[in-house]
Amino acid sequence: MIMTCPAILRSLLLLILCLGLPERLLAGQELILVGPEFPPYYQHDAQGRVSGELVRLYDIIVRHAGYHWRGYIVPTKRVMKSLADGHFNSSILVKNPLLEQSGTVLTSPDPVSEMILNLYFHTGRFSDIESFTVSKDLMKNSKVAVMRGYGYGGMRSWLAEPENKITTVELDNFSSAIRLLESGRVDFALLYDVNFQAGQKELHRKAMNISSATLAHVPLYFHISTSIKNTDQVMDRLMNSYRDLVAKGILASAYHQPHMVIQ
Repeated sequence: MIMTCPAILRSLLLLILCLGLPERLLAGQELILVGPEFPPYYQHDAQGRVSGELVRLYDIIVRHAGYHWRGYIVPTKRVMKSLADGHFNSSILVKNPLLEQSGTVLTSPDPVSEMILNLYFHTGRFSDIESFTVSKDLMKNSKVAVMRGYGYGGMRSWLAEPENKITTVELDNFSSAIRLLESGRVDFALLYDVNFQAGQKELHRKAMNISSATLAHVPLYFHISTSIKNTDQVMDRLMNSYRDLVAKGILASAYHQPHMVIQ
């Protein structure tokens, strides 16, 4: 018996379903990453390609899940809205009320990474720093080096409050923050741990006489737009990919209940 074209197509579809091929082959979907200009997490490399720590993490998880992707970096103010509007359909970011309340974005149940926000200072300034609770109040009445464009999880408004008497020094290079600390021209530098590591690479040496205290472990989550077909299944596939990579030792596990110490 000769099968008709529709019958052949139906048979092929059933075969594909039975083989359990990745969902993208059935739906023709592509994940489109969006991130803010936020080095070293999201940035462009020397060739203008989307790069960064979180881009690499995203790439590993997404490809292991069986999806293709392309990515874009846009101004920070556009990231949340463009994700909620479905202009882009995925990202790894902190939790955000705009996304959670939009009804158009699904956030992963567990974090897939974290950012560690540290307060750096000249060694000896606080010899007993481990004997008291680390607080952002330490920065009151002082001069603090900050990175231009960084919001620090909403801490910018606190830094700008006149009663705190904080003078901020806006910088574009991580190495500049280290140099200012070493020379005593600022009292503190507010940096993520990878910023400090990047600054030492820029200097081609280790920082001299600089200590640090952790202000916060900031969890990062997968966010995907409901414009993606079968959103729940796609999120499950991504999280299963992440967990499998952790189990295999390819990725480190993120904290499930991060210890927040900013007070």
